[in-house]
Amino acid sequence: MARETALSMGLHGGVRVHTPGKYIVLSLFVPVMLVALGAGIWLNTVSNRSALAALEYRKSESGIETAYFTLPEFLVDLSPDLNGRTAYLKMRASIVLNEEDVKEIAMTINAARPAVLERLTFFMRELRPEDFQGSEGMARVKREMVRRINIVIAPEHVGDVVIEEIVIQ
Repeated sequence: MARETALSMGLHGGVRVHTPGKYIVLSLFVPVMLVALGAGIWLNTVSNRSALAALEYRKSESGIETAYFTLPEFLVDLSPDLNGRTAYLKMRASIVLNEEDVKEIAMTINAARPAVLERLTFFMRELRPEDFQGSEGMARVKREMVRRINIVIAPEHVGDVVIEEIVIQ
């Protein structure tokens, strides 16, 4: 009985047997954690760079420079029109950033990108082709897009949305 207890405690003939397994695991754990920490820091800087890479500065005719945050292209199906036909919307848009902290707002938008894209996609899927008719219809759509973006990135806010290309089929 005493011999079984001694063996279960790691004693072999009164001498403690050292198992190298825990040292091997420990010596592998530390470098792996350092590599993981370095990868996390690198990915954080890359994501910040991608937010700044999405910024585009354009000068107007009056010489004023404005920053634009480019959104990915949207391709959604719209709600059926009055005749029951389903139409598809393809749209490219940019967000106008006319604040002084443009880079900070761009990083906020980039951090909230999934939520921004989700809100805009769901909004566009609710629309009908008739909602895009006329200048008042387009102005309404743009106002609603700005409102939904501002809800997601609050307390920051954006100035406007520029629709660069829109195709309804």
